[in-house]
Amino acid sequence: MQGYAGGKAADQYLVQRIQGASPEQLVALLLEGGQRFTTQALQAMKVKDLPNQARYVNRVADIIVELRERLNHEAGGELVENLIRIYDWWTNELFDGSMKGQPERLQRIVQQMGEMRVTWEELHRRKAGGGQPPKPGTSLDGLSV
Repeated sequence: MQGYAGGKAADQYLVQRIQGASPEQLVALLLEGGQRFTTQALQAMKVKDLPNQARYVNRVADIIVELRERLNHEAGGELVENLIRIYDWWTNELFDGSMKGQPERLQRIVQQMGEMRVTWEELHRRKAGGGQPPKPGTSLDGLSV
C-alpha cells in the first residue's frame, strides 16, 4: 500500500487534533471525514470498484450516525430537528445514489458537508474569540452539539 507510508504519523496527528478539539471542531472533523470518504466512494463508483464503493459508503453512513448521536436534543430545538432531517436525507441520498450509480447525488452530499463544516469551524472561531462579530440578526450561539 503505497498511500499508507507515514500512516502512523498521520494517525498520531489525527489523535492530537481530536483530543484538543472543541465540540464544534469535532463536528467539523466528522464532516471533513464524511467529505473525504464520499469523494473516495465517488472515485470507486467511477471505476466500477463496487467493494470499495460499498466500503466508503458505509464509512460515510457511520459518520452520519455519529453526527446524529452528537446532537443535543435538550437544547437544540428546531435546529436539531432540521439537522436530523438533513442527516436522514444524506443517508437516503448516499445509499440510493450509490445503488443507482448516480454520482451527482453523492457530489451534492460532499458539497453540503463542506458548507456545513465551514459553518461549524466559524462557530468555533467565534466562541474562541477569534472571529468577526456576528451580523445583526444572526445567531450562531443557538447551535448545539
